[in-house]
Amino acid sequence: MAIKSSGNPLAFSEIETEFGSNSSRSLGDYRISQTVGSLTKTLDTGIPSSGTIKFSEFYSKRLNVVVNFHTGGTENRQNAKSRYNGNGVTVIGGFRGKKEAGSKILIHVNKIIGSSKGNQSIVALRTGNWNSDVVLSVDIGSSGRLYGAGGDGGRGANSWSDAGSSNGSSGGNGTSALGIEHEETAVNVQSGGRIKCGFGGGGGGAGSRQVDSGADRSACGGGGGGGAGSPAGSGGSGGERQSGENDEVANGSGGGGGQLEENGEGGQGGNNNNEAYGANGGRGGDANESAQGGNGGSNLDSSNGGAGSNGAAIRRSSGSIQIDISNGGSISGSTSATGVA
Repeated sequence: MAIKSSGNPLAFSEIETEFGSNSSRSLGDYRISQTVGSLTKTLDTGIPSSGTIKFSEFYSKRLNVVVNFHTGGTENRQNAKSRYNGNGVTVIGGFRGKKEAGSKILIHVNKIIGSSKGNQSIVALRTGNWNSDVVLSVDIGSSGRLYGAGGDGGRGANSWSDAGSSNGSSGGNGTSALGIEHEETAVNVQSGGRIKCGFGGGGGGAGSRQVDSGADRSACGGGGGGGAGSPAGSGGSGGERQSGENDEVANGSGGGGGQLEENGEGGQGGNNNNEAYGANGGRGGDANESAQGGNGGSNLDSSNGGAGSNGAAIRRSSGSIQIDISNGGSISGSTSATGVA
């Protein structure tokens, strides 16, 4: 429980129950300023770090506990409640150990956390489920980065010398960055901090076949480019000759792989003697360009693969969950998607 909000004058023991006992058992020793990662905190908001301090300033105050995603190297697919349970925390003031019910829990990110490829509901960091009396925030520092994974590019169409072409494959969907599972969570992004969805992969190009009285010629499609994210999407393979000789079927080129914040370009469709042109693979998506389906070519005899869809920047486990966003940095992608995995 937090300290009561009103009523009889506070007893010093009530303050000690919430924040722990300082060595001199004095009110003045609760005047602290503590830096954790990129956060600088007093014991709780409204409690001074210097000057006069009063009992009345402790009404409604809560223990502050910072969950550590600010030290160490890049991580993927993390759960903040699991980190809390494993004691990866700092208790502001240091006068007692952690407690959950009635506390302010600050999930502090000041490094890169990536996601994994798959369903769009997969997130890089999920809050986990907390006691209903927790006041929860996700605090993204100036070096904090949450990224969804980029979708892979689709494969270009394969072609046969005497039987036409398969269809280009669709690009993969991007996944998501942050998953909120606690009612009324604050998301605070400092200048320089980023929350970015994973972007969709480009579609594979269609195949082509030119038929005349002399010779039939076929060409395969190019592979789609990978979408931006962490991990980034891989480029799709170019389509390949499945029968016949080199002069009968021209292979397509593979798409380029995505990068952390940049898309991969689509591969070129095959060119068979300037008569059959396979379609090019579509580019992958990033924050500046949408993913494309396969495109171009001539004498196409199959279908282009479609572009993959983006994940979300922020998802919530239920549409009823309220999220309060304060964005001084960069958020790319939807903030209203539902479903967290």
